[in-house]
Amino acid sequence: MNTYTPLIIEIAVLVVIWLVATGLTAPLRKRLEREGTGRAAVSTLAMDLFARISRTLMVLALTRLVLLLSPSWPAAASWLSANEAHATAWQIFWLGVGGVVLLEGIVHLVYRWRNETFPIPDLLLDIIRAVLVLAVGFMVLRMELGIDIGPLLASTALLTAVVGFALQGVLGNLLAGMSLHLVRTLRPGIWVDVDDVEGRIVKTNWRETRIRTRGGHMYIIPNARIAESKIHNYSEPTPLRRHVVNVGASYSDAPDEVLGALLASALAVTEVRRNPAPEAMITEYQDYGINYRLEFWTTELQRHNPIDGAVNRNIWYQFKRKGIEIPFPMSDKLLNDFMAVVYKQRKLPPVEADVAAAAADLADSDLCAKLCVDGEGNPLISRDDLETIAPLVKRQPYTHGETVCTQGDGGETFWVIATGRLEGRVEQDGQVAASFELSPGTVVGEMSALTGVPRSATLQTAESTELLEFGAEAFKALLSLHEDIPQRLSELAAARAAENREALEAQARERENGDDVQLEQKGILKRLLRIVGRG
Repeated sequence: MNTYTPLIIEIAVLVVIWLVATGLTAPLRKRLEREGTGRAAVSTLAMDLFARISRTLMVLALTRLVLLLSPSWPAAASWLSANEAHATAWQIFWLGVGGVVLLEGIVHLVYRWRNETFPIPDLLLDIIRAVLVLAVGFMVLRMELGIDIGPLLASTALLTAVVGFALQGVLGNLLAGMSLHLVRTLRPGIWVDVDDVEGRIVKTNWRETRIRTRGGHMYIIPNARIAESKIHNYSEPTPLRRHVVNVGASYSDAPDEVLGALLASALAVTEVRRNPAPEAMITEYQDYGINYRLEFWTTELQRHNPIDGAVNRNIWYQFKRKGIEIPFPMSDKLLNDFMAVVYKQRKLPPVEADVAAAAADLADSDLCAKLCVDGEGNPLISRDDLETIAPLVKRQPYTHGETVCTQGDGGETFWVIATGRLEGRVEQDGQVAASFELSPGTVVGEMSALTGVPRSATLQTAESTELLEFGAEAFKALLSLHEDIPQRLSELAAARAAENREALEAQARERENGDDVQLEQKGILKRLLRIVGRG
């Protein structure tokens, strides 16, 4: 027992030195776990490098401290004089380990300085580091202590075979993890589907891969199982993915109108890519209607449920505004009877309650309070006049985030906000030059209808909104209510045009039929009188 006691004490001292060094440098090495991406300052890079080799330096410093204090203890001094080669070998080993860690740190920092991703996966890097450290240890044993490492290697090989047989599952996961890391099949941050487990990879190590699903659940899957599974990678080589929405429409709705509504529904969602552009097509003729397929692309497939939901919501509002019916399965006789009723209802005028509600909304709007007023500010339109034009005005529902009109587009329609809010923005040179918000009662788009200039701003709904739409027929009826209305509107439009004449003229030049644009009061009046047949 006395023969091995000094050796046991020696090993215990070395382990204590390593544990103390590990504990003292732990706070410094934790900064490596928070290592960011992108180019960093030179001082930051130097501090990271020092953190990497801090444990090695601390082991060497504590070893020197123990060697300096050992002469004060006779037993330690006696052991040191007899086994000085052991202390030298220990220090040489840690100098070798420090060289390996220093080289690794320098390579890491070079890639970080270049703002490039380190090409070697963490698991493979750990294995390379372990092999190099083991090689340093064998070299120290052979060259410094003179130990024949041949039998040791043979014993190690035998031990490896025994351990490998006992730990087949663990080694299977290890080798599978190595193969996955070598080919970079999986890495943290990418979105995958592994055996119907869909989510984002949070962490990979030598044994397992952790996947967090959309619902927040954490799946821990052994690497051996992943290596045998079919992996659907949603993030690489590109995150661009296609979404599909199927919807039906009745036979009485023109396919071009339905296809246009489907495309507009997709483009109203900000996550939908403009390139590749969405596509809509007819897929099948059913007994009760026509089936359509809408395809669009996004780079956020992990959010496909809310994105598809937003597109489906827009489809309902688009169909509602355009009068497109979504059919449902029924017998032929019931279908014919139903379509006859629907067709008849489309031709019926609005009910009295709808007319009264539209007239009330118009009476409380800027149309009566600011636009159609005489020189003293008195309204030119009575309540009876509003009930006359209200049946011609369409109440159009919009959902949150839909685009009402786009800057630069032409248009003869204008709107009155009945409920909800609109957000507007004016773009210049690809940048947002101004933004604003419009509340109920505001008249929007009237300058395009009055002067013929393109839309001067892009308007989107900030919430569920209802707009009273003045088309050509309703606008003509409005101008015909009172002989002073065209005169007054032309004066207001000319005054506004004078304030932004340069921008309006530039927009008029860009329009194909720019000759129809009128910015002077006489020209605007002549345009309005021509609409009512008095020009």
